[in-house]
Amino acid sequence: MAMDLKPSSSLFYMAFGTLLRIGESLWEEKFVLYISFGWSEDDILSAFKKKPQIKELSKDKMRRMMDFFLKNPDWGYPSFLEKRIIPRWSVIRVLTSHGILNKYVNLYTICKLKEEKFLERYVIKYQEKVPQVLQAYYQGKTVFGD
Repeated sequence: MAMDLKPSSSLFYMAFGTLLRIGESLWEEKFVLYISFGWSEDDILSAFKKKPQIKELSKDKMRRMMDFFLKNPDWGYPSFLEKRIIPRWSVIRVLTSHGILNKYVNLYTICKLKEEKFLERYVIKYQEKVPQVLQAYYQGKTVFGD
């Protein structure tokens, strides 16, 4: 498994420590668990590279969190996911893939921004340099076909 973490990076030591603590068999079990949530191998490795502690969450806690998001319509999950998380994460992924954002962007941070501030900071600011941000934003809003 190649993760391309530089030994000089503090994340390298966090990732290494996490791997030592959880061991290979638990790593594999959690890998399968994340795949069962619909994550790709690249998604899992990318998340681990950015936040190695994600693999230290218990399988039960991960299941409870995913169940909450997927099965709790009272919280407004589909609407929140569709109208806020997916469009914003789509923009962040485009900016990251174009080398505009080189650091980890916290999902909580981008979701708590007011709509106007998010658009100003991540879409309008870069739409000329990376026109795909506008497309990513609006396609993210229509990902469910509404």
